[in-house]
Amino acid sequence: NESFGGPIINVEWINGYPHPGEKVAGAMLASEMVKQAEQSGVEMELAEVVEIEPYSGCISVACADGKAYTSVVVICAGGLHSKKLGVPGEETFQGKGMIHCALCDAGLYRDQVVAVCGGGDAGLIEAMYLARFASKVFVIEAKAQLAAKPELQARALADGKLEIRRSEKPVEIIGNQGVTGLMVESAATGKRETLDVYGVLVHVGYAPATAYLEGVLALDDSGRIAVNEQFATDVPGAFAAGDIRSGSPRQVAAAVADGKAAAKSAQKIFETLQR
Repeated sequence: NESFGGPIINVEWINGYPHPGEKVAGAMLASEMVKQAEQSGVEMELAEVVEIEPYSGCISVACADGKAYTSVVVICAGGLHSKKLGVPGEETFQGKGMIHCALCDAGLYRDQVVAVCGGGDAGLIEAMYLARFASKVFVIEAKAQLAAKPELQARALADGKLEIRRSEKPVEIIGNQGVTGLMVESAATGKRETLDVYGVLVHVGYAPATAYLEGVLALDDSGRIAVNEQFATDVPGAFAAGDIRSGSPRQVAAAVADGKAAAKSAQKIFETLQR
């Protein structure tokens, strides 16, 4: 991430946390969390972790900028990242029509046609937000049915700016200086069609950010970090919390509770060392 706070920065509203029955803007909640961490004395640095390596009694953390840190305790809380389509043009047009955040970028596509790939909850929510600005939004779903909750589907179907196209998969993102089209393929006939769009947002699911941990920490079949009741991994001193850990319900309240529990487990290690 380019800033602290995680993906909730890009969420319009968080419902039911921290106060049941109320909602708060994701960016505001993230800002408040960062503020509380700083007031507690947490030193914060932005960096991409590329490797952790356990040693006897400590763990080394290496970052992409060349910096390295050593600690007796490491808590992995990197969450999930959005999966990519893996089609031609997707990498070429990063920053040139690939929309990463509807909340942040919707205004750039005012009165233009855009596409959202993915018919799950996140896809429809983003599509409906984009529709506030765009002249039209295509929702492309590879399966025959949308995966979103029924109430979200009903809202999306009632939105006159949305055109939902099922059983079609994106096969190429087309453009010159920027995105000018999205080629889709019919699952039934194999026929391809190019939709004239000037922005493409991808929401086809999430994957845990654990590629750098393979062979270091035990991962489950989905690639999430396996933990016990204390959120400890199979490596002494290494813990995992939030969406990145096995069995996470992927909710803000649960992730916060994970973080507290992992921190308590870490504190016990420090107390043992100080005796």
